Amino acid sequence: MPIDATKIHQGPGKLWLNISVPASGSRLLINAAGDPTAGTPIFAGATEGAATVLLAPKLDPITADQVAAPIDVVMTGEAASVEVTLKESDLAKLKNFIVNGSYTTGTDTGLPSGAQAYEEIAFGGTMTIPKTSVAVISPRRDATNKFVVSQLYSAYQAEALQLPFQRGKETTYKVKFEGLADAARAAGDQVGKIYRQT
Repeated sequence: MPIDATKIHQGPGKLWLNISVPASGSRLLINAAGDPTAGTPIFAGATEGAATVLLAPKLDPITADQVAAPIDVVMTGEAASVEVTLKESDLAKLKNFIVNGSYTTGTDTGLPSGAQAYEEIAFGGTMTIPKTSVAVISPRRDATNKFVVSQLYSAYQAEALQLPFQRGKETTYKVKFEGLADAARAAGDQVGKIYRQT
């Protein structure tokens, strides 16, 4: 059996937020550069390391006292997520990852002359958790303008945001989008999709 090197994927993943959710049976549409073409896509920015897509069905074995091994298995739940470490910390992008915050910009004349414009994220208090559709789009190394696309239809940012400030290394922060089910969609297509252009 020959090895097919074109099936070995290696390439960076770009995280996109606020993309459209395709109709059942359809895929997220992208252009030749791999950018989503519908919705109001927001590119999350530079990343460090892998953008990891996790697909985890929860399987519980069914046992019987008469035998030592399970006799069947049933799916009782599932989890899907996207995890990535981001590097760009301008607040206009950071606002997408602080679920209990409000972003504003303005001018404060109390600040030093020449540095009175600001952007800020105020946080604290009980708020409705924002949900968005997210995708990781990764170019195929063996086929120009073809991509592997992973999408969660509805997701929320579940990671505690940590912003380490230090002299010796740039500030990076981890985000993790947890997928939610859309029960109105057909079983098998309620949380997300992964596809590869061939």
